[in-house]
Amino acid sequence: MKKSLSVACLSLGLLWPVSALTNDFDQFRQQQQQAFGQFTQDFDQAFAAYQQAFATAFAAYQEELRTQWREPLISDQHRWIEYSADQRSRSVVDFEANQVTIEVEPEAGQSGVEAAMALLIDVLERPIEEAYARDEVTQRAVQAAQLPQESLGASGRKRVLEGVGPEHAEAMLNQAQVQRTTQPAATGGTREVVMLTVPLPEARTSDRAREFMPLIERYAREYQLEPALMLAIMHSESSFNPMARSHIPAFGLMQIVPQSAGRDVSQELYGQQRVFSPSYLYNAENNIRAGAIYLNILNTRYLRHIEHPESRMYAVIAAYNTGAGNVARTFTGGPRSVPQAARVINAMPPQEVYQQLSRQLPYQETRDYLDKVTSRTLAYRQFN
Repeated sequence: MKKSLSVACLSLGLLWPVSALTNDFDQFRQQQQQAFGQFTQDFDQAFAAYQQAFATAFAAYQEELRTQWREPLISDQHRWIEYSADQRSRSVVDFEANQVTIEVEPEAGQSGVEAAMALLIDVLERPIEEAYARDEVTQRAVQAAQLPQESLGASGRKRVLEGVGPEHAEAMLNQAQVQRTTQPAATGGTREVVMLTVPLPEARTSDRAREFMPLIERYAREYQLEPALMLAIMHSESSFNPMARSHIPAFGLMQIVPQSAGRDVSQELYGQQRVFSPSYLYNAENNIRAGAIYLNILNTRYLRHIEHPESRMYAVIAAYNTGAGNVARTFTGGPRSVPQAARVINAMPPQEVYQQLSRQLPYQETRDYLDKVTSRTLAYRQFN
């Protein structure tokens, strides 16, 4: 090898000895490895600061709310929760239970039911970009971590409860349940709060699925995915809540985690790893595209050694929740090597693969997730 390289160098008129070229190449490779290691470290440090900012903002806001609420609820994957500026009233939109709960402290001369109805209509009219601007936890964390505020685009101008408007309020109120509770008062003692619970229209979930179908079909086609699988994952991750946010934190309809999925997706989209901001991920198109790219990466890269498409689908579903390494552990007894796990999986029929995953995945959350997404994928294959 060195002899042929020497001849090539001479034929090109190069005067450096092969040893010098080899040393230069080794030095270059070391520099590249060091640069990549530093970049990875910088990315991890950036996400750690990002994560810490959210944890701090969450804890601080929750503590503030305790002065007014025995149970200081904060938005999560399936619930969008807002408080008034003085924190004495709140709305809880539960996308999973398909209902809205309004809790208000009536002002002087106003009945509790009237105050609750006024807040309900306000909630039904709320655009996503306004809901994002009013999200105290996210806004405080974004400011602390100095994250960019990117445009939510056309997604932001849609209402959080798109398809349900003030015109539906009267029908919803006909089925309302009214209760009165006592809550702490900021000045001490207690205060009376009127709680109004109203159901959302029964067709709400299927309507939301249809709303996002054009984007799902577009990116499913682009990234060779089954639309039914994307719908099932979105349904399971967020119940189609555009304001979904977990404690990790993960954001949006498909619950993209900036550190894991976000790292791979940004590399694929932009040729470099970047920490996606919440505003980027609350844009529905960005979020759905990111979810599609990550599913494609799991399917065609991380889990490509699994030969049977159905077995690989089960592994992809589990990996979307817990990572490919934890899926591999289910079949290797410890090592996180996907090729090693694939040798075991490829000797099993798909139904046995599903059974082993559903019984032996490391976390109960992932076992439940696999069951939900699989059954919903079958259901959404019939969806139109």
